[in-house]
Amino acid sequence: MSVQIKSPELRGLSTPPTVRDLCPGYRVARWDSPAALSPPCRERLHHTLRDLAARAFGADHSGYWRTRVEAGFFDQIATLALILGPDGSPVGWGGYHRRRFASRRALYLDAAGVVPAHRRFGLSAALMTHFLAREILLHPLRRTYVVLRTRHPAVYAGWRKGLGAARVFPNEFRPLPARVRRIAGEAAEWLGDGPRLETDTLLVRDAYRMFDGEIYGTRPRSGHTPLDDYFSHQVGPKDAVLVVARTSAPVLARVTAARVLRARAQTMPVVGGRPVRGADPVDPVSGTAPSGAGPAGLMPGVRP
Repeated sequence: MSVQIKSPELRGLSTPPTVRDLCPGYRVARWDSPAALSPPCRERLHHTLRDLAARAFGADHSGYWRTRVEAGFFDQIATLALILGPDGSPVGWGGYHRRRFASRRALYLDAAGVVPAHRRFGLSAALMTHFLAREILLHPLRRTYVVLRTRHPAVYAGWRKGLGAARVFPNEFRPLPARVRRIAGEAAEWLGDGPRLETDTLLVRDAYRMFDGEIYGTRPRSGHTPLDDYFSHQVGPKDAVLVVARTSAPVLARVTAARVLRARAQTMPVVGGRPVRGADPVDPVSGTAPSGAGPAGLMPGVRP
């Protein structure tokens, strides 16, 4: 059943979103055909995304979003979504592209983030689970790969914790499987990053070269010292890690069950009667750097 949208800024769009409950107190407004949006509506959403990014990253990303929109962002992304807060206003966003890399089904996760006041509720993890559920259940007997770029150590750590370290690459404990290498190589070519990809480490040098200033207002950290040190010393200011993760219907079922259990635990009273408000250990992208960019790091699949 659809949920009525409350946000005034999202009313009257030429293509209204599908609105669903996401997690307690929050909803997702999803466009499955963003290309159908009229130019005025695209501009309205462009301003919303730009403003959310500035709040999420503590840095000016207006040039990034302006260039992406001019390069055809709404025509190319398969699904775009806004996270709506308790009052109905947007507090986060995300989206993805459907692709085939190395002859395997893949989702390339686009830029995503959550504003600081609404982090640590697992919103990004809930949104990613929502995306994966929609796509994986269309082909439940086939493996699906998730591909994203990030320079945020907590993003990488979150995917490993959510899916299991053995399903997420690069991985310091395992060499890259040949198929993962091929997927990463084709994804990098599609992004316009082929020559900048280090095939042994999956580091993409100068991936965020389209940014004139800083990507983050403050250096991102995960709280895991060895991982934070790796990102600080090996991943340059404009570099990214190209993450390739394997998932499937059984893995999705396990992740979803874990989220349900955590949601129940977070609503249980503690001493003093206050509800628990804690970090979701499988929250992969709260406040992450733009995970999708494209040629010249701007638009996936479009050559510079």
